[in-house]
Amino acid sequence: MFLKEQHLQSLMTNLHLFLSILLIALVPVSLIIIQITILVKKDKEYKSGAYYQVTKLPYKAVKHDKGRFGEFLIYKNLKELENVGAKFLFNLYIPKGDGTTSEIDVLMVCTKGIFVFESKNFSGWIFGNEFRKNWYQTLPNGKGGSHKEIFYNPVIQNRSHIKYLKSLIEDRIPIWSVIVFSDRCTLKDIQVTGSEVIVIKRFDVFAAVSSICGQISNDPLSEDDVIAIYNRLYSYTQADDAVKAQHIDDIHNILNPEPIQKTEISADVEPEPVPVEDAQNNETETANTKFSSTVTETQTTDCDKEAKDDIANEEQPRKCPRCGGDLVIRTAKRGANAGNQFYGCSNYPKCRFTQNISNTQK
Repeated sequence: MFLKEQHLQSLMTNLHLFLSILLIALVPVSLIIIQITILVKKDKEYKSGAYYQVTKLPYKAVKHDKGRFGEFLIYKNLKELENVGAKFLFNLYIPKGDGTTSEIDVLMVCTKGIFVFESKNFSGWIFGNEFRKNWYQTLPNGKGGSHKEIFYNPVIQNRSHIKYLKSLIEDRIPIWSVIVFSDRCTLKDIQVTGSEVIVIKRFDVFAAVSSICGQISNDPLSEDDVIAIYNRLYSYTQADDAVKAQHIDDIHNILNPEPIQKTEISADVEPEPVPVEDAQNNETETANTKFSSTVTETQTTDCDKEAKDDIANEEQPRKCPRCGGDLVIRTAKRGANAGNQFYGCSNYPKCRFTQNISNTQK
């Protein structure tokens, strides 16, 4: 009897040990199953959204592309507005009439009008004036200091996009220009006065758009109008690779106008220089919401002052040491440096000289 009890106890011990080992072995499998389930759910949610339905880009490709991911996050923050009839389009290649195109990052059409978003997925401190051709970004250099980089005025950039968009729609449709920066940056000193132009961080985009819509009591567009405009513009989101490649080549081959109008460009900018004296004569209205007011923080550094001085005193165009052409700001589209800006010769592709911006800003 004693032996039977001892044998039974031994069996129970071994069974307990076996079950423990089995449980330990199953835990990683369970975690993997949970992770796969979450990924499948996210992928299904992503594919049900307008960004995928318009662009047909897989989430993984978007996630690893800083520019596209910034566009997607704008949509994600505004997606709730689809419940009240808003419709979204992405990467519209609008013809300019001369055989070239102008690319809009994100467009939303609703019964209140059209919102054209220019996405800037930047970090650092941002300085800019509505009428100046250059804006400035200051970044830490890892040595306790910082350096300055230049990029083309996104307000002027988006104004160009809207100009060509207007050739495709009715004049009666109100349009707002919304410049959206990443939440990683600080809008240190942004001077914008026009009521139809706002410069904000991505976190504020839903509140800003909702505020504008809430101030319009009578809808200028019907639901049928919204659908008609969406259908009218959808085809411009479906540009083939040849059109996209040509768009980049056209930008690369642009030569600067006369010295008084010279401007620095990036590879996704349609440069349309606006002389400061003319721009300041344009009629402007005081912003109706806090989102279009000047954004200023009181803390300043030598780098802050340098950026502000540059806004007030535009620097002369840099010259290419090889051919004497003007150096212009461009943005790398591919490779390990995708999203980074650099100086390239305006005589490209005849001259392929490039220079890191950081090397010229120290």
